[in-house]
Amino acid sequence: MTIERAGHFLVDVDLAGRVSVGIETDQLLACVQEAKNKKADGVFGSPSFGFMQDNLDFLSELPKLTKIWFWDVRLRDVTGVYELSALKHFGIHPKRPGIDFGRLRAIEELVWEFNEKDSGLEALSELKMLHIWHFKPKSESFAGLSVSTSVKQLQINWANPRSLDGLPALPSLQRLEIHHCRNLETVDALVDIAPNIEHLVVSACGKISGADAVIKKLPKLKHAYVQNKLLVSSEMA
Repeated sequence: MTIERAGHFLVDVDLAGRVSVGIETDQLLACVQEAKNKKADGVFGSPSFGFMQDNLDFLSELPKLTKIWFWDVRLRDVTGVYELSALKHFGIHPKRPGIDFGRLRAIEELVWEFNEKDSGLEALSELKMLHIWHFKPKSESFAGLSVSTSVKQLQINWANPRSLDGLPALPSLQRLEIHHCRNLETVDALVDIAPNIEHLVVSACGKISGADAVIKKLPKLKHAYVQNKLLVSSEMA
């Protein structure tokens, strides 16, 4: 994000040209009005930028938003998100009540910090990009994690499972990135989970082995970079 103050308000414009307005608690109503005036695509907030709310009730005043991003927050109530039927780009840190994503069916891009009380990810039929952060269940397994089969890009960061076993079949998956998953020992399950994968990146996963054998079983793979080694590149063909 590139956050700048424009007059009295914080504004971010992303690479796609989408405008987001920062929500600051000491001028909450004015920020909401500014988002309306600008016909903003999104809103964002963080304590470091003046957001001190413990709820998202103000979102009911902005039902046409397509993007929200709140980080380093501690929320008591998140029901305001259910007012955003057009929401496509979603990110909120996990110190909050659970969210039923099945009520937010328009989401296309989701940055998901693991919260065991969340549900409904499998219902997001429009979801194309999913970034998972800090998935660390006691089982050290992906078993029970429900993900929409529509996902094309999946990134897993700082997770504790030892393998990819338990992930659902993702026939649409084209790109998988795995970073800082220090327990991860194998990606053998990719053959069954993502038979159509084209790009694979694995970094900072020091226990992983056997990736060379796995990628030979993935016929559509164009690029594979595993632990500082380029194993597959379309330029090699």
